[in-house]
Amino acid sequence: MRALLQVVSLLMLVLTVIFPMLYLFDAVSEATLKGAILAISVVWFLATPLWMGREKQNSAGEGSTK
Repeated sequence: MRALLQVVSLLMLVLTVIFPMLYLFDAVSEATLKGAILAISVVWFLATPLWMGREKQNSAGEGSTK
């Protein structure tokens, strides 16, 4: 689950860069850009706190040491 959330967070950060580039090259409208950035931000803020700052768990379900 942690790995999936990390992938989602990274994907949202990448999309945060890609959508303005698409707008720059007139591939998307301003309204689409604003809606996409809003949705991307919401997903990122929901996904990231669920994994960031938490220790990895080993196969026994115990927290690992740093």
